[in-house]
Amino acid sequence: MTNEQETFLVTGAAGCIGAWAIRLLLDEGVSVVATDLSDDLKRLELISQGRDNSKLEFATLDVTQTEDVATIIAERGITHVVHLAGLQMPFCAANPPLGAMVNVVGTVNIFEGIRRSGRRIGLAYASSAAVFGASGYYNSGVVGDASPPFADSFYGVYKVANEGTARIYSMSHGIGSVGLRPFIIYGPGRDQGKTSDPTKAVLAALRGESFEINFGGNLLLTYAPDCADGFIRSARAAAGSGDAICLNVPGRRVGVAEFVSLLEELIPEAAGKITHIASPLAVAALLSDSALGAVIGDVANRPLREGLEETIAIFRGALASGVLAPQS
Repeated sequence: MTNEQETFLVTGAAGCIGAWAIRLLLDEGVSVVATDLSDDLKRLELISQGRDNSKLEFATLDVTQTEDVATIIAERGITHVVHLAGLQMPFCAANPPLGAMVNVVGTVNIFEGIRRSGRRIGLAYASSAAVFGASGYYNSGVVGDASPPFADSFYGVYKVANEGTARIYSMSHGIGSVGLRPFIIYGPGRDQGKTSDPTKAVLAALRGESFEINFGGNLLLTYAPDCADGFIRSARAAAGSGDAICLNVPGRRVGVAEFVSLLEELIPEAAGKITHIASPLAVAALLSDSALGAVIGDVANRPLREGLEETIAIFRGALASGVLAPQS
């Protein structure tokens, strides 16, 4: 199947990874049906900065509505799905029933819509490193693709449920899928959630503002477009498979203090303005080799310096053009 024959459905289009997935697909010349409850695509605007969006169609979609999901898959000629719609950890903690409806029922509806279509549709969906819970649950804090889940949040439990849903739809209906477990994402468009602080620090540094990262310790950081590329490639791989696969997303391990030092090197005028607290995040930061490369081929995982340099360039362009305000 050539790019011109593909039509990707991207749910959660208003989010960071959704915006990057859309941008990468459009740059390939692929037709994209982008869906979300919100039609505010400010993150896509931020990373696009004038690039061609002519093959993009936006449709409002509530993934908790089974018939609506099935209809859009059936009627738009969808060949691949990148399912990213979901509520993040703080929102799930604040409203567990709604979190379960969006994150769990919404994912069931995606699988059900694919089943009803009767077509071989490739699906990649967002699981999360939150399925593992705190690093202390594991020997030496190292997790791998096959590590058992010890989710310690509603959000993590919902993601474990989604991985189970994928397994049952594979067993019962032969629907192939790849569930990807990102750790901490950084880059333009990452502006929500506690672990967005490294990206917020970059923008604050460019604005000449002070900023405190609300954690310390070690992180496993993945550049947002690299993660989005993994979802796109995984959806293509799943199209020829009936298996349910769950894999970790590689990243670059870095200490928060080291991250701040690199940021000050790249933006010298920020020296002394970016700080962090000592308390580490209770998340895994050590990853054994992921099998993702065996499924999708080359895995994009650029060095932290390169990702930060590109983030800085995109933010500078957005500040100069007025896409981003010069002050927060």
